Amino acid sequence: MNTSQNGYTSTILVVENEVSNRILIERVLSTRGYRCLSASNGREALNILDRERVDLILTDLSMPVLDGYQTTQLIRARPGLENVPIVAVTAFALADEGEAARQIGCTEYLTKPFKPRQLLEVVDRLLHQSA
Repeated sequence: MNTSQNGYTSTILVVENEVSNRILIERVLSTRGYRCLSASNGREALNILDRERVDLILTDLSMPVLDGYQTTQLIRARPGLENVPIVAVTAFALADEGEAARQIGCTEYLTKPFKPRQLLEVVDRLLHQSA
């Protein structure tokens, strides 16, 4: 089980508008004992962050209401969230997409479809680095 510095299970906010993708990501993360919170768009994610502490955020870049780019910029502007790892997840495998995500504050970039092992490697590495 992955625990944060205070001894609780690490909490990951999954921001994904496609329900099937969100369920799949949460199932994969739960195999490692991660606690998942869900949002279907950036506005929901920001509302969750108003009341919950998270250790890592996975966000789709292409979503309604607030996309992953806008959401990441708003998260990075919030006190206390400047250093929370944010993993951009997208179906677009363009080389400049990953660079654009990093420029607006994403820590890492993951292209769909990905293997469960790839997701876990990225999440485990980022949570271990920030502990």
